Amino acid sequence: MKKNIGEAAAIVLFLLICGACNLKTPDPARMLGWTVGGSDGYGLILHTEDGGQTWVRQGNASQLPDAGFQDICILDANTLLVTGDVLPDGTYNLFKSLDSGKNWARVNSESLMNLTYSGIFALGREHVWIVGESGTIYRSDDQGGSWTRIGVPLEYQFDTFLRIAARDANDLWVVGDTHAADAYPIMLHTTDGGKKWDRLNPVGDLQIQGGKDGHFLAIKLFGNSVWAVGGFGKFVIRSGDNGRQWSHLRSSGAADANDIFVLNESEAYVAEDYSGFFHTADAGASWDDYSFFTGNWYLGVAVLQGKHIWVVGSPGAGNTHSAIIYSADGGLSWTQQTAQVLEDTYIGLYKVRFILEE
Repeated sequence: MKKNIGEAAAIVLFLLICGACNLKTPDPARMLGWTVGGSDGYGLILHTEDGGQTWVRQGNASQLPDAGFQDICILDANTLLVTGDVLPDGTYNLFKSLDSGKNWARVNSESLMNLTYSGIFALGREHVWIVGESGTIYRSDDQGGSWTRIGVPLEYQFDTFLRIAARDANDLWVVGDTHAADAYPIMLHTTDGGKKWDRLNPVGDLQIQGGKDGHFLAIKLFGNSVWAVGGFGKFVIRSGDNGRQWSHLRSSGAADANDIFVLNESEAYVAEDYSGFFHTADAGASWDDYSFFTGNWYLGVAVLQGKHIWVVGSPGAGNTHSAIIYSADGGLSWTQQTAQVLEDTYIGLYKVRFILEE
């Protein structure tokens, strides 16, 4: 009898645990996502309201330009900003939506220079930054309504900045292409909002093979950790003390590591060229190979609740269209979620973002 009671209690406990786990699993209808991309003379924004099971193209020819988008940020479920290649008329490419992407309007600002802006980053809803060519960094404190340029020393005003990350309104990290003076990829850090910048050269310091003449393609912060990826050499580096010391975590091949999604100080996912996708749970000491071959170069990754993963890519290795792949189990298995419009059009997808609808 005691044995039966014990078994019954164990079953009840198991059911309670499973019930709690199920409560933590988000309804696909609450998983809202956007992905952006483009090719020569063509831009694309896709949106899903069901966790990627279906994707719908947003915007139309009267709202959006014939130019590619390189990045997107979500301020909330309604408010979005996209940026990318300079427009056909030579003006900057920055658009905003206030209705979840159903309608888009160009952000009008006399401050912004007519350049390509490759990276956009939001710190909550209060602060937004964009970075681009000619050493440009702009900040908005009113959700993109107005912009103020953040200056950098003259020697960096010939660099192309590709990504920016912020720990707070003053602690900023900027990375990009090769710095002309020494042929190493540019990395700048400020702790006073841009009044003073420090140049770091971890690729040179660590003597990463293939890193010279290369570029940083992503930088992410979590706590005191700074993670950065790029190429050539598909390198991943990390600092655990806010940039004072760096470790070279991995390199493979001669192409690029394009994006990284950081879950905490020690865990991250990395998307690479040639359909590479890797995971670490121990700050890069070891890596799980979760690659799923589509022939794409994987350029963007988004993660929800630690295990729901979306990866987007651009055609490569003879592949004819961009792919969207999804994992519900942290990368152990994958399914394709590619939209029909991608199968009909040769276009690259560059970044993907997801949020849980409140």
